[in-house]
Amino acid sequence: MWSFFNQQWWKWACAFLLIYVVVAGLVVPLGPGITSVHPFVFQADSVYEFRIRGYRTHFSEKNHTQVWFKASHDIFCALDVKIIHDGLIQARFGINRNRINPAADNVFDVIINNDEDGTIALREAITLLRTVANRQDSALVNQNTCEPEVRTNKASAFVFPHREILYESIRNTFYHVPMWFTMLGLIILSAVFSISFLQSGDLKQDILAASFAEVALFFGLMGILTGMVWANYTWGAPWPNDPKLNGAAVGVLIYVAYIILRGSVNDDIKRARLSAVYSVFASVIFILFIFIIPRLPDTDSLHPGIGGNPAFSKYDLDSRLRLVFYPAVIGWMLLGVWLSSIVARIAAIKSEKY
Repeated sequence: MWSFFNQQWWKWACAFLLIYVVVAGLVVPLGPGITSVHPFVFQADSVYEFRIRGYRTHFSEKNHTQVWFKASHDIFCALDVKIIHDGLIQARFGINRNRINPAADNVFDVIINNDEDGTIALREAITLLRTVANRQDSALVNQNTCEPEVRTNKASAFVFPHREILYESIRNTFYHVPMWFTMLGLIILSAVFSISFLQSGDLKQDILAASFAEVALFFGLMGILTGMVWANYTWGAPWPNDPKLNGAAVGVLIYVAYIILRGSVNDDIKRARLSAVYSVFASVIFILFIFIIPRLPDTDSLHPGIGGNPAFSKYDLDSRLRLVFYPAVIGWMLLGVWLSSIVARIAAIKSEKY
């Protein structure tokens, strides 16, 4: 393992990947999308004027901007569309009571297409109330579903996907998620070196195990910090009562206790043995609190992929994000190994075992 630390190629790869991730993560713009629709509830048999706001959009009559409302498998055209400016549309729409599907949830996606932005949508943007208007608007008497007349759906320049709730904070995907992956990888390596020490009695293995655990704790704290910032912008609070977040906090405290344990024992051999046993059990408990307990039945969570919430990759990771996300995972992991090697060298020099 020490010979690997002496090699320079992976350090250059780490530096290159992280520079690429930071630059791409900050420079690549967010794609066009819909941020809000008002009103967000409506009744059948009445025509409403919906104001639809876009982000980085190019709404105009020259761009042949079209608006549709989709419920289940039916698509309804807006009765007419008025362009306020390139980021705001006013669309008149309503639905005949005879077109209501009683078996459906009656939530409508808002879909917009134009020559420059392509097709953008806001899922479940408006909800049809179960009550109906007292009088039917004449524009809805002979209403039928329609086929979208897309003039063009050209691909935009290289941009990150526009996702409701996340918006610009989707860039945190390149920091928060890889940091937790890095912590998990370093914890596993720490457990491997702990087992190696128990088998061989070589204190160098203990030094490596401790170094990987210490750096893993650092990445765990950074993961919690970036997660709190993200949660504050997307969920409205830095620390909601969420099983995934609570499990992460417990996992970090387990490794805080590991550092305290090592500092409380003076004898090198005894400290190494206690730490090695603790590290093996701690890695199992960490995985239990992070991956198993939050996925138990009847567990509700805001975190993606847990408690019925769709997995992160279903909506948020696309081919463009992956081009930055995967290098970010590799880059942060290599940085974790690099930092661990430095900590191990310092500890080995201090213990005169290098």
